[in-house]
Amino acid sequence: MNKIGKAESVEALKAAIAAQRGAVVAEYRGLKVLEITALRKKLRAIDAEIRVVKNTLIRRAAEGTPFEMLSAHFTGPTAVAFSHGDPVAMAKVMKEFAAASPKVTLRAGFVEGKVLSAKDVEILASVPSREVLLSRLVGGLASSITRLTRALAEPPRKLVYVIESIRKQKPAETVAG
Repeated sequence: MNKIGKAESVEALKAAIAAQRGAVVAEYRGLKVLEITALRKKLRAIDAEIRVVKNTLIRRAAEGTPFEMLSAHFTGPTAVAFSHGDPVAMAKVMKEFAAASPKVTLRAGFVEGKVLSAKDVEILASVPSREVLLSRLVGGLASSITRLTRALAEPPRKLVYVIESIRKQKPAETVAG
């Protein structure tokens, strides 16, 4: 790769770093084209991408950014997955792929300006999706509101039962009179 090609690669990586909402650094050894293509398709479906990078180029691209904290993980065959959407979904895809393929090892992650260990990436991948969390929140709020409504409606209902009970116990002429 000539100087111009390297400069273009560094600029493309800088743009990817700037646009990412999360990243996972992985080591890959001996992946076949079909395997990496399958991973790319899965990532593309969740608004993420994976790039096989030269370590010197990714280090240059990361210089002066919080992403630079990952530099220690840029050794050996390196692939970086960038999420432009939900970083949890990307972590799930990467974890599943690494679990299914012994050729891929997760090294580190990067979310919201913080470096994550490989173990932290796996923990992040176990978090339910955004949609599931939102539905749980809405369900919890709805059940709280329902309980509050029932609690507020209970005293008048009990009063009606007491009045009805008294009415049934008294003779009809006393109530009408």
